[in-house]
Amino acid sequence: MDENATVLGAAEEIRLARAIEAGLFAGERLADGGCSSASAGELEALQQAGRQAWQQFLLANLRLVQSVVNQHSSRAIGASDELFQEGFLGLAEALLRWDHAAGFRFSTYAMQWIRRRVTNASVEQRVPGSARTALRARAVRGLADELGGRLRRDASDAELAELVGRSERWVSRMRQLRPLQSLEPEALTEAPWIRAEPAPDVLRLLPALPPTEQQIVRVRFGLDGGAARPQRAAAAELGISLSTLRRHETRALRRLRSHLLAQQAA
Repeated sequence: MDENATVLGAAEEIRLARAIEAGLFAGERLADGGCSSASAGELEALQQAGRQAWQQFLLANLRLVQSVVNQHSSRAIGASDELFQEGFLGLAEALLRWDHAAGFRFSTYAMQWIRRRVTNASVEQRVPGSARTALRARAVRGLADELGGRLRRDASDAELAELVGRSERWVSRMRQLRPLQSLEPEALTEAPWIRAEPAPDVLRLLPALPPTEQQIVRVRFGLDGGAARPQRAAAAELGISLSTLRRHETRALRRLRSHLLAQQAA
């Protein structure tokens, strides 16, 4: 970690966030063939400035990642380097989703994403390497969906590699991995703890979920009386983006698993 990295002030956060937005917009215009109000050179300059602002933003907040890793490293059985890599993914994910106009600081928003990644990774170090790889691949696909939504096109391996600080080859491999059924269900039969047999237990737990998560689980897994829907079809039916559905579904499944485990332990 860069010892000289410092957390940004509020004004600097907004300045860099605007530069990142301008860079993304410029990249979109370049992909569309340019625009009448700016030359290709001007758009390329904005895009490059956006990339530099992105890197500066991430470097300035590495201490957030390290602070969370330090809290977990004593309890983790694996290397802290792996936890740091996961925390960095959380930092990049937070920066893609943060809205600088919402009025709260980036560090406050980012900590929840960093903690989630590091906490999950510290637990996942106890599972086989293939499962950890699948979870990391899912994180990369989530970033790809989020960035693609902002760019209004598919994100390239090069763009994602720049975001997560890894090689294009690594990103390409992660994106090509098929999801493990037990980790990323795409049909009712791929979520064994929401099969027909325990469905009554799941239905009793649904009221504990936020309304949006309840609705998504009902539609996705056919608990609304209809058939289970794939993620893309469920997102279209609910009128939300695919990345939003995936984000809420992941939270909902995690909550339900926790409730079910607690019931089994009681």
